[in-house]
Amino acid sequence: MSRLFDRLAVFVTRRPHLIFAISAITVVLAGATALRLRLDPDILKLVPQHNRVVSEFRRLLEETGTIDFHVIVVELPHGADPSTYEPLIDIIGEHFRRSPLVEQATWRLPDPLTLVERVLPYSMLLLTPQELDAVAAKLSDDGIRETVARNRALLQTPQSAVAKQIVRVDPFNLLPIYLEKFESSGKGVNADLTSGYYLSADRTTVILMVKPRRPAQDLPFSRELMAQSKAIANAALSEFRASHPTAVFANIGFTGGYAIAAGDEQIIRQDIILNVLTSVGGVLALFLYAFRRPAALAYSGLPMAAAIVVTFGIASLAYGTLSASSTGFAALLAGLGIDFVTVLYERYVDERNRGASVTQAVRIFMNRSLPAVVVAASTTAATFYGFLATDFRGMSELGLLTGSGILVFLLFVVFLFPALLVVVERRRGEKKRLHVHSFGSNQLVRASIRRPALTLAIWACVIAVAAIAARRVQFSDNIQNLRSKGNEGVRLQQVVTEKFGQSFDFMMYAVRGATATEAIEKTHAALPELDRFVTDETIGSYQSLASYVPSQEQQRAAIDSLRAGASHRFSVTRIERTFRKALREQGFRGEIWDDYLRMFRRALQPEQPMTMKTLDEIGLSQAAQRFIRKTPNGYVSIVYLYPRTKAWPRMLPEELEAFRAHHTEGVLTGINLVTQTLRTIVRNDAMRASLVGFTVVFLLLVIGFRSLTRAVLVFVPFLAGILCMLGAMATLGLEFNFMNVFIGLMLVGTATDYAVYMLQRYDESPDAFPVTASETARAVTLAALTSIVGFGSFAISHYPGLRSIGYAASFGVAASCLASVSLLPALLATGRFRRYSRRPH
Repeated sequence: MSRLFDRLAVFVTRRPHLIFAISAITVVLAGATALRLRLDPDILKLVPQHNRVVSEFRRLLEETGTIDFHVIVVELPHGADPSTYEPLIDIIGEHFRRSPLVEQATWRLPDPLTLVERVLPYSMLLLTPQELDAVAAKLSDDGIRETVARNRALLQTPQSAVAKQIVRVDPFNLLPIYLEKFESSGKGVNADLTSGYYLSADRTTVILMVKPRRPAQDLPFSRELMAQSKAIANAALSEFRASHPTAVFANIGFTGGYAIAAGDEQIIRQDIILNVLTSVGGVLALFLYAFRRPAALAYSGLPMAAAIVVTFGIASLAYGTLSASSTGFAALLAGLGIDFVTVLYERYVDERNRGASVTQAVRIFMNRSLPAVVVAASTTAATFYGFLATDFRGMSELGLLTGSGILVFLLFVVFLFPALLVVVERRRGEKKRLHVHSFGSNQLVRASIRRPALTLAIWACVIAVAAIAARRVQFSDNIQNLRSKGNEGVRLQQVVTEKFGQSFDFMMYAVRGATATEAIEKTHAALPELDRFVTDETIGSYQSLASYVPSQEQQRAAIDSLRAGASHRFSVTRIERTFRKALREQGFRGEIWDDYLRMFRRALQPEQPMTMKTLDEIGLSQAAQRFIRKTPNGYVSIVYLYPRTKAWPRMLPEELEAFRAHHTEGVLTGINLVTQTLRTIVRNDAMRASLVGFTVVFLLLVIGFRSLTRAVLVFVPFLAGILCMLGAMATLGLEFNFMNVFIGLMLVGTATDYAVYMLQRYDESPDAFPVTASETARAVTLAALTSIVGFGSFAISHYPGLRSIGYAASFGVAASCLASVSLLPALLATGRFRRYSRRPH
């Protein structure tokens, strides 16, 4: 290895311009490849893709189109009359209805009166036996005469205009029965159904539902839809203001899959740019401050920029797309990779200040310090590659790209960095002494070496206190930690959820069938058990297609009941004779209801049960689409289950677990079940990935130092740092989540690097360590500061999971650095870990 590093030193000092050319070509090719990289904001792709629960949930969302609705949210001014803004709602709805990007637009509730006319020929099939008994009572001779008299009284009230329309379509006063059934389909939705629009119960928010022609994951389409939506909103507001100049401004926003996807993509782009600029800018500023030379910016900046560009090229080749959580690799590279330049350049400065020439200084740091850098880079890359053992796509992507980026950075540090030194420094010549800022590390490391016992005692107390506090750290299983903050679509989704109650917080029980009838019948088989769950308060309520279409068995029972009563209580001849006689007695003109009676006769004499085709004919297929959807392989029928309170409990109730296990012909799923499953997966993944990462790093250290004792010593600062990090998290109320739970694996590669540098310098010359330790401590401190900048840039991310990584990692890196320049030197100063070797390994 020594001969290899010698040859590398000779090559880079003799062929710097060849290295420049090869580096430039590599960066250009990688940059061209990186231009094909696309961003993927789909949150469901961040979670494990091969888990049954997750796969069922994702498949159902895709089949039902739940994630593919575009929701327009109109927030009305405080205290405003919603009826004033009905023209605005109609204008917006008509614009979307005519849009070529939209398949359908819904903004009005079905008119109950119109609905009665459409449904009338099939109306008796919708009723239960108890409801048919209620109808029979109204159709008795006494009931008919009483209703006709009531109708005459209604027409003499001040509301006679409205009453006239009601009497025309409902002369037997059956409407209350159907209104109750219609309103029951709104269970779980806290809305004012009397307005005719999708108006929240507090009358402050109106929503319009739009079904676009393409899925939300088609980002160019989502961007186009959002651009058109904003144009429609502006045009509608202008048109509305022209006819209502005194109306107060109403806010129009957008939510749903399309708005969130387009917003997330923009946020991801902003985060990439902000993270890179923050981390790169911060690292370069630190480097300039520490070494006080403008040339230092080139030494650190060029290898860093080259490594980041090449890694983006690798990302394009490996994945083609980047998820939200994997975009932070560039910031990590800037903060972690610069460590290598820091250590080598600090050694170069020390050797130059001792009188070595440029070539000699380069050969010394490549022979003496580069081996430790290679070991450190290998351990850091190994820990990030450990993320490949997790099923979370975001973390596995981040691991592969960061690990590969570290190795790419190492290559540029081995070749490009010394080549830059040779070219620039030879032109500079022998000038004034070079400086390195210590950031207070000199005093700390010297004090630790002078008073090792006191230092060890202080650290023992700190670690004990941190360990006690660490027990209070909690785990948050809120999947929203994977969702960006600052996305207006997410905010409005929360607004809609609050305004309209439970409608967006449901579980789904879905069954599939070759035909719609088969799927619906399978759904009805589970309804009695769901009724029991409502009774015993396991769930709050449920919605199903039964709100519109009873089972075939119930409809046939209704047909049999109507046929059985055809000669008396449902006798068409008797009902019509009694009705016309009552009309004459009350002074009505009987011909007004000729068309109604013709349709009503069909209602009392149905021949076949209703089907999906029937729903389509009477205009109810759109309302039923939420419950029955056609898929490439048939149909899927869905029942929506709502919790008793605003949210489901942390664990799925035992009754629903048993239901899920028993009803294998269907699938019970929901975000709460996915979250519950992810808790188990992430715990197992974190343990597996951490075990793999720790084992690989430990083996690399044993091989690198050829000593089991040395490998254990390297882990001491990491263990101290991780305990201090946990104590700080507990003190500040920070929680673990699905992303930062892997922070220990991230830190093991970073924190052990600092110990590697210190231990390598000690083994190089134990007797000179009290002096040389200060030199390496300066590099370690600067390296830690740059790592904090890299990790810290996550703290300004829009994603809570990434922000938590930034906070926790910054604490861990800082504590590990302090342990490396105080705790480890104190241990070495005791003399118990001294070994004799002519050359470092």
